[in-house]
Amino acid sequence: MIKNGICIIVLFLYGLRLFSQSDCNNIIENATDLYHSGRYEECIQLLENGFKKCYLSKNKKESAYILLINSNIEKDSIQAVDKYFRLLLLNNPAFKIKDYDGIDDFKNNYGNYYIYPKWTIGIRPHYCIMNIFAYKTYNVMPDAVAGKYNVSKSVNTNLTVDYRLMVKWAQFMEIGYFNVNYNREIQNTYWHLKCREKTGYLQWDIGSKYFFNAQEKLNFYITSGMSNWFLTKSDLTLFVTEKKADNPYSSGTDAYKDVTDGGEFDLKKEKQRNSYVAALLWGSGLMYRSGNIGYGIDTRYYWSVNTINNPSKRTENGELIKKFAYLDDNFRMSKWDVSVTITYMFNKVKSKKYREKHK
Repeated sequence: MIKNGICIIVLFLYGLRLFSQSDCNNIIENATDLYHSGRYEECIQLLENGFKKCYLSKNKKESAYILLINSNIEKDSIQAVDKYFRLLLLNNPAFKIKDYDGIDDFKNNYGNYYIYPKWTIGIRPHYCIMNIFAYKTYNVMPDAVAGKYNVSKSVNTNLTVDYRLMVKWAQFMEIGYFNVNYNREIQNTYWHLKCREKTGYLQWDIGSKYFFNAQEKLNFYITSGMSNWFLTKSDLTLFVTEKKADNPYSSGTDAYKDVTDGGEFDLKKEKQRNSYVAALLWGSGLMYRSGNIGYGIDTRYYWSVNTINNPSKRTENGELIKKFAYLDDNFRMSKWDVSVTITYMFNKVKSKKYREKHK
């Protein structure tokens, strides 16, 4: 008896669920019929109840919001029209008016709104062109001529986060990693030193962006801020070749032989590289918004404020000086980033009328 009662209740609830789901499946068609019959209040109640009880796809939500907007326009419910226009654009930031979307007032009201990203997260793959320049040089060997720092180019990727304080102003933060690898030669007539250093930095950028046409899908912006570089490694490899007299009593070139020696040094451990380097950054870019996704190009220039090397530790490694006649220059670094950006945006809707009213 109890089992039969349980079965009846389960079947009853299942039937209600099927009936309810059937209503949800036809909710847009039923609401459309009510709207075209001029029964705007019933259309509104049906859809508002449907949002509470039914799961609606993105396309059905869009159709429901359009019906709600048009019904509330007919009822002169300005606040409700504003509410559902915002929900419509948040549901589909790439929404475009179609001929069947409704009355002219719908189209006129639609022009009063624009959408922009409040929060943005993404990645910035970039091609990095680096330059190391010495503004003060030191030599141990007499008459030694130092060559340029030949720095390798690299490809890196930063993680990005933007937050719009205002429609046109945003704060940004990025985290990434990059390597600085260079070769350099120093030599005189009888001595030749080859230097190769591999350095790595954790990069943390903070700053501001200004958007010139924030209401449009294609945005041009400029950016500035500070880049913080934290040293993770610095490995120096040296190869020295000297011409030494084979027989001091002979003359001519045959009296000399080349003697080569090499060594590897951890300059991070030796503290001959600054563990922290601050850099200023400037840049500009273009961003195209398509719904919640943004695509863009970005260029940035970095210039280090303090030196890469640590001048206070220049002479503390005796082996570098005695065996290889090596002394660090005081050198800084600049770099160009040429990048593409791919972002996901959490959008916010603004009213142009509200903006003009509060200028």
